Amino acid sequence: MNTRHVIELSPSGKTFEAGDELLLDAMLASGLAVPFSCRRGACGSCKVVVAAGEHRAKHLAPDAPAPCYPLAGDEMLLCQSHACTDMRLEIPGWSLDTPALVVGAQVIGKRALGPDVIELILTPDTPLTVRAGQYLKFHLADGDTRCFSIANLPAEDEGRLVFQIRRVRGGYFSEGVLGGLVVGARMQLEGAFGACTWQDDDAAPVVLFATGTGYAGIKPILLTALKRNIEVTLYWGGAQSMDFYDHAFLDQATLKHPRFRWHPVRSSEGRVQEVALSHGHHWEVAQVYACGNGTMLSQVRSHCLEAGLPSHRFVAEAFVASGQSSAQAVSLSFDPIWEKVGPRYSLDGMLAAREKSIRALAAIASQLTVGMTTGEALEMAAQQLTAMGASHTWHPTYIRFGPDTIRPSREGVDRQRELRASDIVVVDLGPVWDGYEGDYGDTFIFGELPLHLACRTALHEVFDETRQAWLGGLTGRELYDFAEQSAEAKGWRLARNLAGHRLADFPHALFESKELADLEIPPSEMAWVLEIQLCHPTEPVGGFFEDMLMLQA
Repeated sequence: MNTRHVIELSPSGKTFEAGDELLLDAMLASGLAVPFSCRRGACGSCKVVVAAGEHRAKHLAPDAPAPCYPLAGDEMLLCQSHACTDMRLEIPGWSLDTPALVVGAQVIGKRALGPDVIELILTPDTPLTVRAGQYLKFHLADGDTRCFSIANLPAEDEGRLVFQIRRVRGGYFSEGVLGGLVVGARMQLEGAFGACTWQDDDAAPVVLFATGTGYAGIKPILLTALKRNIEVTLYWGGAQSMDFYDHAFLDQATLKHPRFRWHPVRSSEGRVQEVALSHGHHWEVAQVYACGNGTMLSQVRSHCLEAGLPSHRFVAEAFVASGQSSAQAVSLSFDPIWEKVGPRYSLDGMLAAREKSIRALAAIASQLTVGMTTGEALEMAAQQLTAMGASHTWHPTYIRFGPDTIRPSREGVDRQRELRASDIVVVDLGPVWDGYEGDYGDTFIFGELPLHLACRTALHEVFDETRQAWLGGLTGRELYDFAEQSAEAKGWRLARNLAGHRLADFPHALFESKELADLEIPPSEMAWVLEIQLCHPTEPVGGFFEDMLMLQA
């Protein structure tokens, strides 16, 4: 007789029944959108806390690899566990109720902050989870959208959403729609989105750059720094004094917070980065945030990096006059079978996840030191991802030194192997940011061994050539045939066991998990990851690079 156990999920109170089947299978059969990915106990996506009840581990075949994800004493993996009694489980960082992307909101306030800047205050029908620095889309009656940064910390402002919107001459929203919005009017909002978010590093002095109403995207970052009593400096660029419409708050904040300074930079006095660089900041340890026009962002990044700022410590959001996000320039049409996505899929969310994954990879690579073991590197990477706000990892983090770089991702490595002064290193990340999957990996060189340098060069050439072939309409299977020929022409072997995969709102495994190399249709943009692993034909030297397939990478 198959005894059925009642499993309660806290704090939602939802329940499902489980018998002899794995808890993950029972939960999915009950229609609950549980996070999961690998199903083999490696990624930790389906980790839960056992609040009450007993369970037993999955019986493994004699030749099956044992689950390797580290667990605390009160944790288990749904994909590796059976219930023995009634249970109560908690899923850290996950809600079983998929949050709606589009919510209704009501106007509760509107006032002029300056001659051409309007403050709009909305209350959403349901509270929104917002990270400092994110933005929302406003849905308009004609089907168009506009994107505006959230200029406050809603969680500390009774859920209210504050926007600072500049009137643009001839602007459909700012001169048309905005003028007709009165208290009580209704809006439809989508989000939140954006990768220009607080990085949760209380040790680094913060330098902020803004131009115009780009200040709206920077203000929540400033509020967070002030709350944490972190050294913070703001450079705000404008054409004239009236452009610094929030000067009263900023002046008061400098009196209240001794570690805060702000500098209004008029265009006649120079550029914001020129003023900042003259003030002697310790750029090598700073954390920089910037929001404004694209020219400013490019110049600030270039100057700060030249002054010693690590690349992963520059976080930015471009302001587009129409209010549209960069993702809206992309028009996608996914295959209904092989490219299914979940209810939260969004171009903005996917682009933000990619950007944060790239920054996380750079941050982790910058902390690799000679003599560090693989195990120590993996622990450091886990801490970095958590500090940056990753809720899960949809696949395990892979870090491989030297000879381990030729091993496939699912094959174990020596956690005691030490990073040598002349070595080749692979780092492969699969974090989940705000409900969206990121995936990025690359190869790093310590020392100057010619074979290692040649491996990295060939690796990126093969990836770039294969991506260019994708633009010609090749199927997924044809892409990997092309990549294999490209690798052989350069004297390297393509590891076909790493075959590319889907990417979507988390978890994509709920919708489709087909490998790219088996795909018989041309893969769509922003739905697949192209993985390239090269191995030397005779030496234990390998390299790896992956990125989302997109037109402008």
